Amino acid sequence: MIGSPVVASERPWLKRIAQAGDAETLRAALRERYRAFDGLRRLAILGASDEGRRLAGLCRVKGIEIVAVADDNPAMLGQDLSGVGVRKVEDLAGFERDLPIVIASHRTLKATQRLHRMGFTRVAPFALLQTIRPSEFPPHPFCSGWLEDLSENAEAYSALAADLVDDFSRDVLDAVLGYRASCDPLVLEPVVEWDLYGPANLIRYREDEVYLDGGSYTGDSINLFIDRVHGKYDRIIGFEPDPATFRRLAANFAKEKRVEPIAAGLWSRHASLRFDDAGTRASGLSEASGGIEVPVVSIDEVLDGARATYIKMNIEGAEQEALAGAARTIARWRPKLAISAYHRAADLWQIPALVRRLDPAYQLYLRQHDGGVIETVLYALPREGG
Repeated sequence: MIGSPVVASERPWLKRIAQAGDAETLRAALRERYRAFDGLRRLAILGASDEGRRLAGLCRVKGIEIVAVADDNPAMLGQDLSGVGVRKVEDLAGFERDLPIVIASHRTLKATQRLHRMGFTRVAPFALLQTIRPSEFPPHPFCSGWLEDLSENAEAYSALAADLVDDFSRDVLDAVLGYRASCDPLVLEPVVEWDLYGPANLIRYREDEVYLDGGSYTGDSINLFIDRVHGKYDRIIGFEPDPATFRRLAANFAKEKRVEPIAAGLWSRHASLRFDDAGTRASGLSEASGGIEVPVVSIDEVLDGARATYIKMNIEGAEQEALAGAARTIARWRPKLAISAYHRAADLWQIPALVRRLDPAYQLYLRQHDGGVIETVLYALPREGG
């Protein structure tokens, strides 16, 4: 459920960022706020997946004692992270309440709330360590350069706030900036809409939708779309570059002739790029590195002038390239756009600016669909209402 929109005068973060000066001033404020984490000697880790393993490895190298690792995923229980066995989150109740706990996940709001209910007073996302001590805790790409981007582009964020259509979008922007500046997921609580790609009272669907799904994975977002249009659509094209994941995508829609899976990533042109083939939602394209080489294509090339009514992109940092590769389609058909704007720090202002350059007539909205760094989505809708 959507929280109550924040009153305009209560949007503090744009003002704070504009007044903060450089990144080091913002970093110093974070260090002061989280003194217990600026010189850790011992901690517990919540989250035993990729980021939890990375954090545990860094702690082991730095001599930081890991007193517990917790995760409620049954598949993780009992596994070893740097010599510590994974236990249930509820088992943390046996530890002192001022024990620093680091949430090693991109989804931090619900975990923070849960730990606070358990009485823990020192809780922070892994992004905090990556922000205040980036040389010791190398930032994940989603968190890299947060403070530098905020301090260097305060004017761009002010311009974006003015360009957004509704007050709720400005509330979302302020909260997202607040999370990056404070590493406190609770600032996101009033603005989260948990229904991914389902912003309330925003998108109007037609009965002849042509939906392009960039970053289809195994088809979860395609299924969300089909449910929302009650099966009434003309065509769906799903793009997935990971070979193993693509096979699952194709199998899932083998009996639906209106769904066309394409074994390629989205980019500005036809090419081959290196790709991290981990087989997860976070697998992504890279011009310089990656486990395998995969084909990439542009939307303009695939459609060759054909109609599109809705384009969604969640493609791990390739969104700007892919939008450039859809310029002709956007100019001709003015489809609805749902574009992830969090994979790189500057995506939050650069992607709206790019959409505005591609078509100044779009109305821009911002929504947050999870309690953390992920699922910040720009919605660009034609003026006639989408």
